[in-house]
Amino acid sequence: MGSDTLIAGIDLAKRESVVVFIRAKDKARLGKLRIPTTREGVAELERRGCLMMEREGLTRLVLGMEPTDHYWKVVCRAGERLGIGYAIVQSFVVARARELDDLTRDKTDHRDAALIADLVADLRFTDVRLESGAWLALRSYADARARYRVERASALQEQRSLLELAWPELLRVVLDLRGCHLQAALRLGLTPSEIARIPLHRFTSRLRIKQRAHRFSPEMSRRIWEAARAAREEPEAVSAALRWQLAGERAQAAELAISRLDVRMREAFAATGLDWMRGQIRGLGEILLTNLLAFSGDPRRLDDAACMLKLAGSNPTERSSGEQVAAGGIHRRGRPSLRLLAFQAATCLLRHNPEFQIRYRALVDRARHPLSPKQAQLAVANKLLRVLWSMAVSGRPYDSQLAAGGLRQAA
Repeated sequence: MGSDTLIAGIDLAKRESVVVFIRAKDKARLGKLRIPTTREGVAELERRGCLMMEREGLTRLVLGMEPTDHYWKVVCRAGERLGIGYAIVQSFVVARARELDDLTRDKTDHRDAALIADLVADLRFTDVRLESGAWLALRSYADARARYRVERASALQEQRSLLELAWPELLRVVLDLRGCHLQAALRLGLTPSEIARIPLHRFTSRLRIKQRAHRFSPEMSRRIWEAARAAREEPEAVSAALRWQLAGERAQAAELAISRLDVRMREAFAATGLDWMRGQIRGLGEILLTNLLAFSGDPRRLDDAACMLKLAGSNPTERSSGEQVAAGGIHRRGRPSLRLLAFQAATCLLRHNPEFQIRYRALVDRARHPLSPKQAQLAVANKLLRVLWSMAVSGRPYDSQLAAGGLRQAA
């Protein structure tokens, strides 16, 4: 941070944020103010900062803040439009600096804003840049898709718990809870006794209308109807029928939203210029690849493959002091969604990709310090992230020999 820089440390809040101005070269406090957490508030900050820079003979203004909810994005976007730079200080860094200051955890808005400004002056910040263009759309769609997947899973789990309580016979007949015939039957909102009183041909007709699928199986309709006739009358059935109907409608809406988001994600991914990577790695599906790169952002902006692992928080830790050596692990200081997706992708690769299978066996079966199955799978996930970074940066297609890393010949 140059000696001609004015740093505005901001403690963000929902409606009103506190700003403390310091001079970067000596951390001298030059002023403070309160601003609304809006574009207008950032414009007021810029106006006051310009007056302060003119008075102190400074030429550059930098905003420093924690990544608080979505408010930091509002401030950063407004700062970008005004040509103001910004720096992001991680919350755990501020928390530790708060204790180092006077050995207490006392917290006030002005104190935190000043601490953030001091940390920016000490260069203890993360160089975060907001996505733009196709990458911004891709990340937004991926976030929404992840939320709808959670909502769908929650609705299906609610249906399962209700069926186990009020209609367990149906779960013995239809094993797949996401089956279109089962979901159509639950969206009818009928209790087992009400279904049993309906003739089979009429129930089949109602189920066909409710399903609206290309393929309809009268056999599945008959199984559901027979499960209703075999069911015992449970006191919870009346209330459960409405609840599993509502849960089914939620699951259906989430499924529709996911399918629409998948289409938009394909379009956004094509606009990034990396869509040539589809189908390059055997076992890595198009949707999984798109989501991985959506949560990692453009790999070409990263200096090396290690940054990709650090972004996911899956880089290994080292804890040793003297003769004591603690068990290793991973940092987990990164994007948990990216880490989870990489681990899920490793599961697919270990089933379908020979190069990654060889690497996994070599890690598990080696004579010196063999890894456990979970550790080896995480190592495969990290290898995948490095391969994706290499492909994106070099522009070269997937090389199976290079991915095997000489292990194929050894095998």
